[in-house]
Amino acid sequence: MNKAKKPCCGEEPEKTSPPKTAAEIKEEVKMRYGEFAKEGGSAEGCCPLAGESTESFALEHGLYSQEDLVLIPKLAINLSRGCGNPTSFANLQAGEVVADFGCGGGIDLVLAAHKVGSTGKVIGIDFTPHMIERAKQVMKEAGLSNRAEFILLDIESPKVPNNIADVVISNCVINLCSCKPCVYKQAFDILKPGGRLAISDIVTRGDVDSKVREYFQSIWAGCTGGTIPEDEYLKIVKDAGFSQLEVVARHILDPKELDEMASCPGKKFSPSFSGEKLAQLQGKIVSTKFVAVKLKE
Repeated sequence: MNKAKKPCCGEEPEKTSPPKTAAEIKEEVKMRYGEFAKEGGSAEGCCPLAGESTESFALEHGLYSQEDLVLIPKLAINLSRGCGNPTSFANLQAGEVVADFGCGGGIDLVLAAHKVGSTGKVIGIDFTPHMIERAKQVMKEAGLSNRAEFILLDIESPKVPNNIADVVISNCVINLCSCKPCVYKQAFDILKPGGRLAISDIVTRGDVDSKVREYFQSIWAGCTGGTIPEDEYLKIVKDAGFSQLEVVARHILDPKELDEMASCPGKKFSPSFSGEKLAQLQGKIVSTKFVAVKLKE
């Protein structure tokens, strides 16, 4: 029996393929971002790094201010594939321990390390060896290696250590994970009692045609393949045990941002997709930023 040809990067499937397994998704995401890191990233981002006009715009939308950007090595900027800046609304304090779930090239580690100071620490967790090496390089270039630790580990894994962090941040990563409840279980466990989340991620709002959703899931295109409705996403966070959840900002992706997010980490690394189907997601893909707390027992 002839097997159907599996679409690969640069090819658009003629019709919706069967849903990918969790293992297939994990392997494809690891491959895409590993190759991207190996090449040193790209100057073309998946989301604007800073507000087009003012610092107040950047802060309002959870992006990077010009003051932030001068602190960040160029390599980290080229590797950045986020949808916000969780350090801008995490209320980080001197001496705190911050764990970055899916730290990538380390852009948020740099900013967090500056905020927690010499008495604090940042922990970068990523399952891509090349990203971990790039993040180490970035922290060295920023002169912050002495404030950073790294763990090569899947953020869905129960091997994530418990009760070691005051804050968990994550920037446009959890949408890539097939088991979001697993991620938030690990985020809850890694936090000390009284610890908190500051998350920037991609969700859907409004009605999305089921066939369009299935199509993007079948190729797991960029940050659109794993998106779920915002209310469903936030329920997962609450079900993991978090309280005092507050959405601090939302940004509806414009057509250019949507195209870039669907191609993340770049068109060279992700499968091509139907522009017609992508157009049906216009106005429905949202970058949401929120905070939540692990209450003390």
